Amino acid sequence: MNNLPSHFIKSDDHKADEPMMHFGKRQVHHWVVYPALGILAAVLLILLSYLGVSYQVTQDLSRVSGKDMQEPVFASVKKGATAVLIEKLKYYGMWELSASVKVPRFFIKTYPADLNTVADISIRKRVFINSLLPHALFVRQEVLKKRGKFESIITKIDCPLDTLNFDSEQEYENQCSWTESLSKEDVNFIQNLCKVYRTTSAEILLERVDAIPISIILAQGALESFWGSSRFAREGNSIYGMWTWKTAGIVPSRRDEGKSHKVKIYENVLESVKAYHLTLNRLEFYEEFRQLRLTTDNPLVLAEGLSNYSERGQEYVEDIKNVILSNNLQRYESYRLTNPDLPEFPESVTDPIKIAEPSKTSL
Repeated sequence: MNNLPSHFIKSDDHKADEPMMHFGKRQVHHWVVYPALGILAAVLLILLSYLGVSYQVTQDLSRVSGKDMQEPVFASVKKGATAVLIEKLKYYGMWELSASVKVPRFFIKTYPADLNTVADISIRKRVFINSLLPHALFVRQEVLKKRGKFESIITKIDCPLDTLNFDSEQEYENQCSWTESLSKEDVNFIQNLCKVYRTTSAEILLERVDAIPISIILAQGALESFWGSSRFAREGNSIYGMWTWKTAGIVPSRRDEGKSHKVKIYENVLESVKAYHLTLNRLEFYEEFRQLRLTTDNPLVLAEGLSNYSERGQEYVEDIKNVILSNNLQRYESYRLTNPDLPEFPESVTDPIKIAEPSKTSL
């Protein structure tokens, strides 16, 4: 008597004599088993392939994401898309950032053209912040190094700081020869600093050659570029919406009649961050910001000195504070680049590989 359950008994008479395969107490036709085994084998092959790729990525990551990594890392892809940039951020350990982490020297030329199509604002924010962070850290590192060198040089000069002026005529009038005790290299460094920061006063240089908090750099970048998705950011790497009347730029679609300003175009994201940082440090519009910085490094207090950055005035200041607080941007103040003591930016960074081709679509 057949003890098999009824649903295992085939009704096709012409298959009754075919060989059967035993699975425990059950018998199954071989033509049922072979396809199932084939499917199982295919699944196993896919799984093994995935594990192999995962292992390789893990091995590669262990080589590039160590704390002693010195060279900058570029998002070296040919097809520009936010998804690709996210892959790169994850690969180099920059998608999930722990507290006080050392950030890899990871730079992009431009933000992906499709970033403005990302519906999930939390994803768009993370892409923007985590990829802008290395640029902000580098610019801070650069200016603090210049400040440290300047402070070291002025200790060699036997002149009162409040009267020390690096203008040649002022030197003669004050009978304080600051060049006598300095090397030619030191003199050239100070002269170049005076040219860049547009002052010959030692006191004013100390006020201007200083770092801007990382949280403010990120917050203003977010506001001015709509988290990296604005037309100006995508077409011209203009993260901070800086205007120009002299060089080539992008004409705003809503520019008032009779106005001639354009939004400046930058070669890459890093150049945009540098220009913004220098603007806050040397223009008279931001004197209040710099005076506040002499007494505090609290970004929420310093934001009060940035009302001139926007026609919206105090409302804009409140927006900066809200972006900092709602996104916990102050936590990035403790972050540092890997190998922060590199003397100069490598030559190759002036032309990093693009993450995306600029979009020509207006907002």
